[in-house]
Amino acid sequence: TITKIVVEAVSLEPFASEFGTVGTVRAENGHYAEVGVPFDGRITRANVRLGSKVRAGETLFEMSSPEFLEASRDYFQSLRSYDRARADYQRKKDLMEYGLTSQKELDEAFTEAENARQDKEYAEATLRVYGTSPEAVKSGEPMKVISPVSGEVVLNNVTVGAFAKADDESLVTVADLSRVWVTALVKERFIGMGTRGAVAEIITEADPGNVIVGEIINVGNIVDEETRSVQVVVDCDNKTSRLKHGMYVSVHFLSESSDMIVVPSSAVFQGEQSSYVFVCTSEQNVYVRRDVTIGSANDDNSKVSIIGGLKPGDRVIVSGGLYLNS
Repeated sequence: TITKIVVEAVSLEPFASEFGTVGTVRAENGHYAEVGVPFDGRITRANVRLGSKVRAGETLFEMSSPEFLEASRDYFQSLRSYDRARADYQRKKDLMEYGLTSQKELDEAFTEAENARQDKEYAEATLRVYGTSPEAVKSGEPMKVISPVSGEVVLNNVTVGAFAKADDESLVTVADLSRVWVTALVKERFIGMGTRGAVAEIITEADPGNVIVGEIINVGNIVDEETRSVQVVVDCDNKTSRLKHGMYVSVHFLSESSDMIVVPSSAVFQGEQSSYVFVCTSEQNVYVRRDVTIGSANDDNSKVSIIGGLKPGDRVIVSGGLYLNS
């Protein structure tokens, strides 16, 4: 058995821990929107094409909808009622100063004005729920469906004359993908490498030889109970459009190189309370178990750094320690 044991003296050597995982490309928050129709209706006009550049608030298409006409009619009616009630209240308030009306009539006028104001706000809220600004509504005009974000039209299923339903899938997708986020799941033991501001390398299957460098902008604080991982978000420049929304990519996390004691993973064993290695003493063929503190591993887990328990010059069993364990 002794002949199968390999012993090496450990020393300080440059070591940069690294590991790889899979990530998903998505647009930055607030830079991607799937736009559908808030009412059932017929599309009367298309204002954009696939690939068009649009700004937030710009009209994508127009549609005729009985529900929208009713909502806009209710809005204009409530607006007129509010203006009349408010003017009546102000008139009776002026008359009250000259004793030409009673307090009861003034209170009633105030109540009418307050109710009219609430009706107007409700009508405005109804329009906003359907994505329409009350200030932009004009009586008798078709409904204008606007883009909530600035970007490029990356999907366009608008057909003039077609009937669209509110529960249909989105008709237009607008995205600004000049910068994107890559979301990756990082195992617990590698969390320390995913620090905010650190660099990560993104590799696509379509162009594996061309590495995209990104910056970690967020490390999640919740560990998934099933995968024992946290979510890490990497921000990437994407002016070349190589990263597509929804694409799967390889994500490489790297730490800065520093001098550390490094041993092959085969030298380290896991006990009930701690990790340990076998160290050769001054006596020939005498080995003792020594607890160590593990740092991090390289990408293929063939080597690990030791941050406690060993010093340069210690002679460690790097292969064959399993025989002593058994």
